[in-house]
Amino acid sequence: MKTTTFVVAGLLFWGVCVAFSQSSGPDIPKRLEMIEKGQTEQVKAELPTLLANYQNNPGVMYLQGVLTTDGTEAAKIFQSIVDNFPKSEWADDALYKLYQYYYSIGLYKTADQKMAQLKQDYPYSAYAVDQTSAPKEETPEKPDVVKSKSTVQKFATSFTVQVGAFSTLQRAEELKSFFEGKGYSSNIFTMVTNGKKLHKVWVGEFQNQDDARRFSAEIKKKFSLESIVVAR
Repeated sequence: MKTTTFVVAGLLFWGVCVAFSQSSGPDIPKRLEMIEKGQTEQVKAELPTLLANYQNNPGVMYLQGVLTTDGTEAAKIFQSIVDNFPKSEWADDALYKLYQYYYSIGLYKTADQKMAQLKQDYPYSAYAVDQTSAPKEETPEKPDVVKSKSTVQKFATSFTVQVGAFSTLQRAEELKSFFEGKGYSSNIFTMVTNGKKLHKVWVGEFQNQDDARRFSAEIKKKFSLESIVVAR
């Protein structure tokens, strides 16, 4: 009788553990770190199983979007997360991805709209701060104003170029070292919001946004790397 009781209790305990494991969902941050460390193929191999076992899970959908190489398709996935799971912990991440995507293809107005939505709906998100508005196509560039050295030295740097944002410090340090090896000044700005840590890699120091934008275009041309201008 005691043996039967122990067996039944053991089965019940096992069932509770399985149920808890399924309800808690997959470890998405861990897999994102794997991608940042270059283990993309391993995560890709897991994706079909994750999609089958966790249907309509916003975290798995976000992972799918990150792994999708087609920008248009990835944007659809991220938008689906924002529309259908606005209270998910991955909604602000997805919205920031949309901002980056539209900025990278030159749809600056749409990018601005996504950033405005991010700041309004998720004001405490790590992505909702220190982002400057994307450049407007219809706004003509102002002519450069020549300033004396003494005048320039009175003002602190206003803009920099963000070349990456990572959840793992190691990946951020690697990118920082890469640009320093190319002769560029670089630093890491770390933010922690709602338990999420984000290491942002900033390159260059500029007194005006136009110079920062030109440098961002230079980075894309030289290294095929998307970047954004941020206010400091």
